[in-house]
Amino acid sequence: VMGIATLFYIFGRERAVRDHVEMERRQKLEDQARDLRVQATRDPLTGLYNRLKFDEALATEIARSTRHKTPFSLVLYDVDHFKAVNDTHGHQIGDRILVEVSRLVSARIRNIDLLARWGGEEFVILLGGCDGQTAYQVAEHLRAAIEEGAFADVGSVSCSFGVAPYADGDDVETILARADAALYRAKINGRNRVELAPLPTAASTRAAVERA
Repeated sequence: VMGIATLFYIFGRERAVRDHVEMERRQKLEDQARDLRVQATRDPLTGLYNRLKFDEALATEIARSTRHKTPFSLVLYDVDHFKAVNDTHGHQIGDRILVEVSRLVSARIRNIDLLARWGGEEFVILLGGCDGQTAYQVAEHLRAAIEEGAFADVGSVSCSFGVAPYADGDDVETILARADAALYRAKINGRNRVELAPLPTAASTRAAVERA
């Protein structure tokens, strides 16, 4: 009886060890998969969503808006004279500015808004439920906050903003083109300002796409 009990104990202990090892292995694989998903959707410098994730979210929002007739807007912005920051202070300081601007903006938008790094010093925000005028006010609030901020090693920084509300018939390409055209106007009109894209006509939509 003692021998049988000992065998059951040994087998049970071995099974418990195997189950524990298997559980640790499965947890490690799940953690690795989660890390890969994060890396696939996040910008490594700022920690914001990347362009791939933003494109997916924008396509989803366009489909939702088309189906339910709900408004949304895009805000496209970049750091003014960023090349001069890199040339004067170095790329390490430039990267730090991008991180600080990202944190400042992230703290001033809603949890449901999606902020992504579009590329280089350019960023984009998807504002669900916001028409053009509301999005313009949000962008102006962000512009002022950045202008009033203090940035290490540089002092002051400004950003230019282009705002584009969704219009019937927009797709990913057209609404981004209108936001980019509005940002371009903000640049040529003096920088550190917000420009609102008008609702498109067929001709203006084609022109914006061609310019982009």
